[in-house]
Amino acid sequence: MKKTLSFFTCLLYFIFCHFPNIAQDTTKLKNTDVKELIAVKWNADEGLAYKQVPGANLGVVSFAMMDSSKIAFLSDASNEIIIAGTAEGKVLSRFSIYSSPRDFVYDLGLFYVLYDDCVLTYNMKGDNLNKFSFPSKYLGVERLARFSNSTFLLLPSGNCLKIEENGSAVTPVQFPGWITSSGDLVLTKISGDNSYSVKIISKKGLSSEVNFSTADKKVAGVYVVGSTGTKLVLDVQTYISESPIAVERKIVSIKRGDNGTGSISSSIKVPDCYYVLSNKEIDVSKNGEIYNMVTTPQSAFIFLLTETDNKTVTAYPAFITSQKYHFNDHLLQINEK
Repeated sequence: MKKTLSFFTCLLYFIFCHFPNIAQDTTKLKNTDVKELIAVKWNADEGLAYKQVPGANLGVVSFAMMDSSKIAFLSDASNEIIIAGTAEGKVLSRFSIYSSPRDFVYDLGLFYVLYDDCVLTYNMKGDNLNKFSFPSKYLGVERLARFSNSTFLLLPSGNCLKIEENGSAVTPVQFPGWITSSGDLVLTKISGDNSYSVKIISKKGLSSEVNFSTADKKVAGVYVVGSTGTKLVLDVQTYISESPIAVERKIVSIKRGDNGTGSISSSIKVPDCYYVLSNKEIDVSKNGEIYNMVTTPQSAFIFLLTETDNKTVTAYPAFITSQKYHFNDHLLQINEK
């Protein structure tokens, strides 16, 4: 009997050491402190424009942290880039861009704006400096990323496509996973009704894969938000109802160590409040700060989310978490004759 127990003890030790994706400890989660950075009202002259069109409510399709004191908003309602200051919560400047933008990235003083079939670059004055077209089979891509002076399309397939480097267009090259600002390639997939897997390929080529459980909640989707050398951030969505479709979204942070991806370190539910259609509502800075944009009927809010061991933290404002607003329920009605 002792020899049998010893054998199984050694077997379990081998499994946990060599296959870390089999078990994950999520019992010691950190808390998340929520800090409001800015609230910009829907006001076309002094704030952000709002517009209803058939099939969508337009306002802010994406946002970007320029630095700790300035935030840029990409408006698909007024076709502008609008820069606001966090200190006073007011718009500092704005300039017009080409119509129907989908996403953008601010990098090294330039704005890289994604459109249906190309990426245009603008300087702080709003001058269009360059254009990078991409093949027609990638029309409709909605997300964009920058790393190492290069521009990537984030594809619906879960891969990414490099289209530009050092200011010049390149022959498109596809890579496995979505690239983040830290240079990691991250692949996610639903591995079961109540589980998903995450694979990270570091910029050094090292690979690690881990499986996570959502307990009794069925996974609806898992999307890459960003990563640093010590943290991976995901947008994890689980079904509340499959008919009609309704999901709960959580921003999930996963620890990273020398041996790859570790356990979940924190998780926070995103308010169920979507006043306008947006393609990017969560972002991770290069130093690991997590930002969440929430659009309400009053304003577009940007919150800073910080992991902490403190037991007492600030939550999302109650007036936001209690609204449960979705633009799909408030679309422009078209009279058909």
